[in-house]
Amino acid sequence: MKNYFIANGLLLNMSMSIEEINDSVNESLDRNTGGMAKFRIEEIGDDYIIIKFIRDFYLNPDKPIIYDTDMNLITGLGIEAFIPKRLGGYPLISPLSFDGKNFYTDVTTFIQFYKTMLLFSTEGEGYLEEVGIRCFPDCILMKITF
Repeated sequence: MKNYFIANGLLLNMSMSIEEINDSVNESLDRNTGGMAKFRIEEIGDDYIIIKFIRDFYLNPDKPIIYDTDMNLITGLGIEAFIPKRLGGYPLISPLSFDGKNFYTDVTTFIQFYKTMLLFSTEGEGYLEEVGIRCFPDCILMKITF
């Protein structure tokens, strides 16, 4: 079984080379963000990978939350997937809260959504042992353990 993960809407696996993963995701990010975000693998092991999304917009979560724009970068889903229906979105995640500028949810809720998305994308073959996400003002760091 291959160890799958999702980055900016791309279904990737650990049998791919580091360069192939980095190039694929960065190409997708360039198309989707106009160069406002970059991707790179920070560390890779036999049963884990640490990935980083570096964004050119400043968000400062001081709580264990993840903003709509970050969920969009990670999943590749349109931003409307993280906006309530009453505001024109088609929310795929709940609960969503608003901070005056962006919608957000707690990290645990997003991790469950990410795992479910991977399970459906791989037709039941994608299993993750653990996912850790930390949002910093200028980047998102994810550790995925298989």
